[in-house]
Amino acid sequence: MAGAALAVRYSRPSTRGRVIFGNVVPWNQVWRTGANQATVFETSADLVIAGTPVPAGKYSLWTLPSPGGWKLIVNKNTGQWGTDYKAQYDLARLDMTVEQLRQPVEQFTIAIEPRGTGGVLQLEWEQTRGWVPISRK
Repeated sequence: MAGAALAVRYSRPSTRGRVIFGNVVPWNQVWRTGANQATVFETSADLVIAGTPVPAGKYSLWTLPSPGGWKLIVNKNTGQWGTDYKAQYDLARLDMTVEQLRQPVEQFTIAIEPRGTGGVLQLEWEQTRGWVPISRK
């Protein structure tokens, strides 16, 4: 994106007929944003994510879903198991835009989609899409 190399490494759980948000992924609790090990986001350049500067480097991504709005948590700790979240390493907690999807998504998906001179980092699962704008600083 805009000359920056971005990578996301994560495990992809499936819905398998379950109610996900508010059940498998409880409301108002930090979620590993995938399965197994914590999701890793890496950028080769300084970024601005949802209005917040994020220096080049490697981070873990966590999510705090709630019925009234979601937060994307960018955490400086990496390499840990997905249940080993430590808030003292948070770089930022970012407000996400959350939308209902018309068609359900069976397997959890994280994507970086280009938009204009930047893009969006989006999460999709079940019938929910959450996203934040990203751009190069």
